Amino acid sequence: MPMHHLKFISFIILLPLCVFGQTIESHRSTKSEREHSAAESLLSNVKASNIGPTIFNGRVADLDINPNDPTEFFVAYASGGLWYTNNNGTTFEPLFQQESVMTIGDVAVDWITGTIYLGTGEQNSSRSSYAGNGVYKSIDKGKTWLHLGL
Repeated sequence: MPMHHLKFISFIILLPLCVFGQTIESHRSTKSEREHSAAESLLSNVKASNIGPTIFNGRVADLDINPNDPTEFFVAYASGGLWYTNNNGTTFEPLFQQESVMTIGDVAVDWITGTIYLGTGEQNSSRSSYAGNGVYKSIDKGKTWLHLGL
């Protein structure tokens, strides 16, 4: 390849870096703003921890949080079932382990009656969508389940 082609290609590659690159001052300013935002966040004191199950990856498909007690909520995992906590996530209890499918796409809770509707299967835009087998209902906060069908 002739030398003038290499110079031209180098110029084309470096031009956007020079035009759109961030100065050191603006980088420091952005970093400072980001650190300040993180310190002021409502989640700044929340420590993440693995809740399992360990044989599945942990993509969260849906959450349903008790509007009267935000420390109580259900977490539906794309390929890991339904989990419940009433201590702000310090511990979780698996609720959907005995059914024929563990792929969850949606959870809806009536917090007054303790009724849960659970949509199985999880569709997403990547190549890792999971099939389900319909909707389940629990009237005892997840202790027992009734398969409602598709």
